[in-house]
Amino acid sequence: MTVKHEHKQYKARVTQWKRMRDTVAGQDAIHAAGPLYLPRLTEEPEPDYAARKLRSPFYNATWRTISGLVGMVFRKPPTEVMPPAVTPMLDDIDMQGTPFNVFVNNVTTDVLTTGRLGLLVDHPAALVNPDGSTPTVAQVQAAGLRPFLAMYAAEASINWKTRRVNNKQVLSLVVLKETAALPKDEFEDTDEQQYRVLALDPKTNLYRVRLFKIGLDGKDQQIGVDLFPLMNNAPMTEIPFIFIGVNGVDIDADEPPLIDLADLNLSHYRTSADYEHGCHFTALPTAWIAGYADTVDGQGKPVTKSFHIGSPVVWTFADPNAKAEFLEFKGQGLTTLKENLDRKEQQMAVLGARMLAAEKKQAETATTSAIHRSGENSILASIAISISLAVKRAMDIFSLWAGGTPNVEFDLNRDFMPVPMEPAQLSALVGAWQAGALSTEDLFENLQRGDVIDSKKTLEEQQAEIAATPPPLPVGVADPNAVDEEDEEDDAPPA
Repeated sequence: MTVKHEHKQYKARVTQWKRMRDTVAGQDAIHAAGPLYLPRLTEEPEPDYAARKLRSPFYNATWRTISGLVGMVFRKPPTEVMPPAVTPMLDDIDMQGTPFNVFVNNVTTDVLTTGRLGLLVDHPAALVNPDGSTPTVAQVQAAGLRPFLAMYAAEASINWKTRRVNNKQVLSLVVLKETAALPKDEFEDTDEQQYRVLALDPKTNLYRVRLFKIGLDGKDQQIGVDLFPLMNNAPMTEIPFIFIGVNGVDIDADEPPLIDLADLNLSHYRTSADYEHGCHFTALPTAWIAGYADTVDGQGKPVTKSFHIGSPVVWTFADPNAKAEFLEFKGQGLTTLKENLDRKEQQMAVLGARMLAAEKKQAETATTSAIHRSGENSILASIAISISLAVKRAMDIFSLWAGGTPNVEFDLNRDFMPVPMEPAQLSALVGAWQAGALSTEDLFENLQRGDVIDSKKTLEEQQAEIAATPPPLPVGVADPNAVDEEDEEDDAPPA
């Protein structure tokens, strides 16, 4: 077995991930895949196939659905509380210039695409002090070394294992396929396939990192030495890598949540190709002639006449029985294809909407039921919960590595669709608050859910605005500070 060995679940999902990636990428990727998504016709020459493919549009319902779902998740900002040690690093969370909120948006898009993602919390190796001592946290930070997040797509995590350590089942191995850009000269880089192996050392159970490449002989070659990362000068006993799936943060590779939509989208593309192909050959009438014979010259050789179509051209024949007409397409063949396209577009809309549909209800405790919000039992909500758990866990590790505390709070919005609060419900809430049955915090939270108050506001900001606003006057009472326009005219000096 070699480092590039692929897990059986990886092998089972990788073709689905490719279909999802190509579908989301759009028409250029679909056309580039050629016969993979648009088979050739029997004995179809390459130029004819290329022309047919060029005429075939791709209706990208999959990407539009994913984009819309991401927009629903981020319709309201996530709830987050970050330790002071983490806050200065949020503007560049991956040390590649990506702000934290953009990073989480990218994570959400990728999980909706493939149903799987990996988050790695990493830290550049600290140099040893000249006297041989280990640098302190302050020295490491002064050198510009800090933790960062790295996002690994589903296709990059090719192998993984778990084992029981201290009576707990933990992640013990992750193999990540990477592409390293090695400088070829001043202007050009060359790509090299590498494999990053994150593992718990079988003897010490300490976190170990190794890097491999495949040599010319096909065997594994380790690059550099084994690394045992230190967190605040102490070895680590867990792999700081979190898998995100559709149904949680477990390591199993879930099926992409929108694979049915992508497959139907590809079927729509093939039907569209048939429809466009039929229109191409039937849209313009074809002229035909019957009863015409070529004339002969003085030597008895046939002289073939060319016929041109246009208003200044008249066709004449010596034989009075000759005739010319146009072939025109008749029948329901193209209508059937068009109806099939419409039907598939409706089915794709239904499949996209299922992401928001409630799943089968299950028995749950009163506590669990009480914390459920609108739409929280949908597939999209399940994904939002999974991402929230994974990001919180990753940022807790991030905070510890930055010298802070693991008290991160992070929760993605699960109120996906604005539902205006009914006047009766608003009156009931205010009445319950006035009667002492609801706290001010509970009232404020309910008003935010009902889109009565801006979700970005805090309770303190709302109370400050109320305090700065004068109370409304009773009905029928004039505002003493108001200026009467007629009085102003009376007081004005004569022209």
